[in-house]
Amino acid sequence: MACVSQPSPLLAARQRAQALADSGDLGQARAVLEHAVDLGRANLGEDDPDVLLTAQQLAAVHQRADDPSAARRVLEEAYAAGQWRLGDTDPVMLGISFDLGVVAEEMENRHEARRAFGRVAAHGPAVLGADHWAVVRARSYLGEEPATVRMEVPAEQLRRFQRATQDQQAPVRPQPPVTEPPPPSVPERPSHPVPPAFEGPGPPPAGGFPSDGYPPLLEPGYSGQAGYEQPHPMPQIASAPPVAAPVPAKSGDSAYSRRAPAIFAAIAAVCGVIIAVVALVVVLADRGDDPASDVPTLSGPAPSDVRMRDYGSSVKLSWADPANGRASFVVTGGRPGEQLRPMGQVGPTSTSFDLNGLNADLDYCFAIVAVYTTSQFATSPQLCTSRSPGSGEPTPSKR
Repeated sequence: MACVSQPSPLLAARQRAQALADSGDLGQARAVLEHAVDLGRANLGEDDPDVLLTAQQLAAVHQRADDPSAARRVLEEAYAAGQWRLGDTDPVMLGISFDLGVVAEEMENRHEARRAFGRVAAHGPAVLGADHWAVVRARSYLGEEPATVRMEVPAEQLRRFQRATQDQQAPVRPQPPVTEPPPPSVPERPSHPVPPAFEGPGPPPAGGFPSDGYPPLLEPGYSGQAGYEQPHPMPQIASAPPVAAPVPAKSGDSAYSRRAPAIFAAIAAVCGVIIAVVALVVVLADRGDDPASDVPTLSGPAPSDVRMRDYGSSVKLSWADPANGRASFVVTGGRPGEQLRPMGQVGPTSTSFDLNGLNADLDYCFAIVAVYTTSQFATSPQLCTSRSPGSGEPTPSKR
């Protein structure tokens, strides 16, 4: 018998909540969604995409009820739960990031709004498409200009410019034929399905959620949030190709030859950091193995005076540099009792790191690793939060 896809176990609850919200009963819609989220976390797990979509719809109901603080809390919990499994490039996570940006903008928290919209602007074009309304809105908020927008030069003006360039150069050499530039490439659609909250090039309808129960990312016109017009994508205007200089420059004086050492050095540095992070995971996972095995070793002075400021959904870590600017640093973290995983990296001379998207009700442990070479590391002692009632006194190093 052929495999038949099963409907979402939470779809009925989302559809019922949508009908209640459309009828004006926001309180009952909120109760239905809260109960569905609790059941989904117990049966499917807090990082299941279906549970995250239901939480996103619950946040939208909070926004319609003019309660942006509750909407932000629900979205931050959903983002923290899905970050480990799905990552920032998943369509569901992009929808949550977009809603976080909208709520932060409404609460006039520009820092959080820029962080949330920044994730949509960075990962949205590859997943949703560069002209998707959510990507356009995020880029508009960040003040980014659409790529490949140029002014077309009239043919007569281009010919006059070419003649003037030829008169000023010696010896005179024939100009290469002007060819039309290739048509702009269209980004491929993502291979994985996009949730209904992101389907289509335009914004969601103002009449409520789609019929399938998935929440839209933004609902203009409801109480507590000012509506806005979706910006239209900028037109793609291809210009004539740049006029080549008649006399080629010497190879030793070319811009490429001057920039080549810096480019190669940057590529080598990036490759080194990537290798270091991979090697660090191997070291942290196999610290109990035979010391004679052929794996990177923990050596060198470790970061000291590690301190932490706990803000609930985010923490700020700082430490003392034991290498005087000769080592990079990798920030590792995880739940107490679990294997720590790399969560960020900073270059030499940097001694602080801001980590966002945490669950304010859960405890986390962190450690700072100094990366001296691709095979030599030194890790600081773990530093843990003390949020749970039974976790005891706060860590002494916490500030």
